[in-house]
Amino acid sequence: MGDEKMKILEMIQEGRITAAEGMDLLKAIEDGDGDKELSQQVNSSMDRFLHVRVVGEKTLKVNVNVPFSLLRSASKLIVYALSFVPEDKRSEFERKGIDLQALDVEGLIRLVEESVDGKIVDVETADPQEGRIKVEVYVE
Repeated sequence: MGDEKMKILEMIQEGRITAAEGMDLLKAIEDGDGDKELSQQVNSSMDRFLHVRVVGEKTLKVNVNVPFSLLRSASKLIVYALSFVPEDKRSEFERKGIDLQALDVEGLIRLVEESVDGKIVDVETADPQEGRIKVEVYVE
């Protein structure tokens, strides 16, 4: 089995891409379509995660690693869900300068995935009960 096919199967197994995305990539390999484009798609899908970590002085409180393939899929649901926001809440958002209709969730995720590498958020704070807490959001 070729290296590209093995990479695709590994990405499916690790949850980096969905089975459907994997099937599309495998079909493209078999058809011989766009080898260069396919390689770029396989490589860009690998190792691209949004990481959120919250670490307390004594313990790791939150450690979330979300593959961008999942974020891309979820973005379509978010756009659909925004259409169900009640009109009174939509008006409240608009008074605060937020136009839900104009939010480009898919574009934002694509922009972060393609242009951000490293830390997005790095915050340290102190809590009287928990001690020092550090919050990190980064892309790798």
